[in-house]
Amino acid sequence: MVVAACGLSLSVFGGAITASRAVAQAEGAQALMQPLPLSPTGQPVPSFPAGAPASPASVLQIGPDDIARLKAGRFKAAIAMQALDTPWNSLQVEAIARTLADYDIEVVGVTDAAQDPTRQATQLAGLMDRKPNVIFSVPIDPASQTAAYKRVTAAGIKLVFMDNVASDLTPGRDYVTVVASDNEKNAAWATEELVKAIGGRGEVGLLTYHYESYYSIAARVAGFHKTLAAHPGVRLAATDRFLQPREAYDKTIAMLRAHPEIKGLFAVWGDPAMQAVAAAKALGRHDLVVTTVDLGSDTALYVARGDILAIGAQLPYDLGVAEAKAAALALLGKPVPPYVSLPALRVKKANLIPALELVTKRPAPQLVKDACRDSCQ
Repeated sequence: MVVAACGLSLSVFGGAITASRAVAQAEGAQALMQPLPLSPTGQPVPSFPAGAPASPASVLQIGPDDIARLKAGRFKAAIAMQALDTPWNSLQVEAIARTLADYDIEVVGVTDAAQDPTRQATQLAGLMDRKPNVIFSVPIDPASQTAAYKRVTAAGIKLVFMDNVASDLTPGRDYVTVVASDNEKNAAWATEELVKAIGGRGEVGLLTYHYESYYSIAARVAGFHKTLAAHPGVRLAATDRFLQPREAYDKTIAMLRAHPEIKGLFAVWGDPAMQAVAAAKALGRHDLVVTTVDLGSDTALYVARGDILAIGAQLPYDLGVAEAKAAALALLGKPVPPYVSLPALRVKKANLIPALELVTKRPAPQLVKDACRDSCQ
């Protein structure tokens, strides 16, 4: 009787602990879902050398009268993407097209430059031939693409930048606005999680993009370096650059062979991060901590499996909605702030499912849920 009673007490006590942990996990997941405050400024541009002030997407208001005018205008739009190989790209294109459809604005073309700035310049010229009233675009190499984008503006076509601005272009004159995530804060948080995971001591690596003038990437690299500077026990052992994300596999192999003491790695977006995970596993480095920026169903699977520890996520669908609204307001001759920013979203396994559904605007794939093994909220 005593043993049975003790066993019952222990069982009840253990159940209470389990319930308490579940509550704590739920509270932790809820806290992660709270957006971080916006950084006050974005990319330095002419007239804003210290960075254009950040405005939230909520400032882009379109009323019934505006919609009526837009529908009467029979406007056309085109989209010149740097690539169409990730959820970040496809979700923005989807959101732009759907939002513009609400205003009867026709999308007359969408192009994929496959990370080639020369190809993108040619594609921009082709889109201009279709006589759109506005073009949305992500510059690949802002330093070399100024002339290509100036030709768009010179043709009387409004220009809405996505993510970053081509060099030496002035908001309100050469382009309407740029809509971007808080890239520095996304990277800073992901780096902080990397530092915590390695115990605040040891060597880490950085995988970044070839085009250093790509501002959103530069902002992520800045967030990475600023975070490391606050942790003197962590040393950056190696930095490598890729032109195409698939190159990150071989770059990671070489990095880990040259610096076997590296404990963790930050990659500037999801595709190279997944390549880094594959490379580490090929070397038997299942202990390598990887963090990154950008959440999609592909990277979510890596988080669910524990291959990627943390992601500073963008909200690409919401970015696309904001871009479409900014363009619509500009077509009506209404003022648009020079920089519209969306907040960083912190993602770990604890809040993976609601975060993924917030990012993609659709239910999480069953494959991701199964990979969680009941450890994701």
